[in-house]
Amino acid sequence: MYGEHKRAVSSVRLAPSRLTKQHAALCASASADGCCKIWDLGDPLFPDHRDGGRGEYALQSIATLVGHSRGINDVCWSNGADPFVATASDDKTLRLWDAQTADALVEFRGHDNFVFCCQFNPASNLLVSGSFDETVKLWDVRSGECVSTLPAHSDPVTAVCFNRDGTCVVSASHDGLMRVWDVGTGECLKTIFAAGNPPVSHVTYSPNGKYVLAGTLDSALRLWPMSVSGKAKCAKTYTSEFHNNTKYCIASQFLVSQPKRRQCIVTGSETGHVVLYDVQSRRVHQLLEQVHKDVVLAVDAHDEIELLASGGMSKDRTKDDEE
Repeated sequence: MYGEHKRAVSSVRLAPSRLTKQHAALCASASADGCCKIWDLGDPLFPDHRDGGRGEYALQSIATLVGHSRGINDVCWSNGADPFVATASDDKTLRLWDAQTADALVEFRGHDNFVFCCQFNPASNLLVSGSFDETVKLWDVRSGECVSTLPAHSDPVTAVCFNRDGTCVVSASHDGLMRVWDVGTGECLKTIFAAGNPPVSHVTYSPNGKYVLAGTLDSALRLWPMSVSGKAKCAKTYTSEFHNNTKYCIASQFLVSQPKRRQCIVTGSETGHVVLYDVQSRRVHQLLEQVHKDVVLAVDAHDEIELLASGGMSKDRTKDDEE
């Protein structure tokens, strides 16, 4: 079953399992329609328990977060025990919400242009954001105050991500650069770029924190080792005929597989496919077809079960969940 927004779905995020004690799984979806929805996935609507099979989930909207005056570009779940989410919007602000009550708790003001991405620090009360104003900002979640501004890039910032212990954040930009920052000092520790400097559309740390995965507008995903010193050298590149990404900022994530199962990378595509790459072999492990009717901008993977969420553009306007 599908959950519908009135405009493109820009971001989908499955809640960490620790926040879903009363639910099978929860998912937040952000949209260009200016709303963020919280979905209870419930039980599979069309279960398929065969090896390699999938199930489609009936989505029940349990909260709609309304308050931004323009479209929302990103949503993320908090790392604490309470079900809070943060949203980043074209209205130049971020907001902190209670996902249960739909109450807006804190508004973060300070960016001079669209706020495109955000993430909570896993080890502190910090929120990081990236903006079309070319800066990365760190915010105190409790007060809403900006505690640090990093003049990070020379083009819009498209993605930000903390490492596992929250001491570093990686930023990505249309200037073709990825930069790793020390959260405490604001020092740039490393600058990474692919040959030809293709614009970077998304970036995320691997689960073990030893690599950064970057999507670029040359239809490629690249895995970069996060060595302490020396020039970064790309470890693996992932491409296929089903994975096209030359125009839009499309998310990619690691799929945390069960023991003895393959470790995969999941990404959306401008072809309407959801593509899963085998991390080691770099081959397409699985291709989800006819899931969306337009560009797949958003994907996410659950932290415990083999559950994916994906979101599409305006001709599609749906968020789909698959197992």
